Amino acid sequence: MAQSNVETFYEDLMWKSRREGSLQSLVVSTDRSEALDAGRRAAMRDRVDHVIRDMDGHFLYQNSYRDLPNTY
Repeated sequence: MAQSNVETFYEDLMWKSRREGSLQSLVVSTDRSEALDAGRRAAMRDRVDHVIRDMDGHFLYQNSYRDLPNTY
């Protein structure tokens, strides 16, 4: 089964990263860069896309880590 993409977004005065469709956050922070970094690391580890949204929830950009070379 394929992993879900990771999204980073702003909600309830906090920046969060989570798997799309999940209610469980990977990280919750007041610092946007901390949430972005955690989202990027999770997306790279699982070889999925990282979707970034602005404070209003609008799509900003998407980075794909699906085709990363094996590092082991």
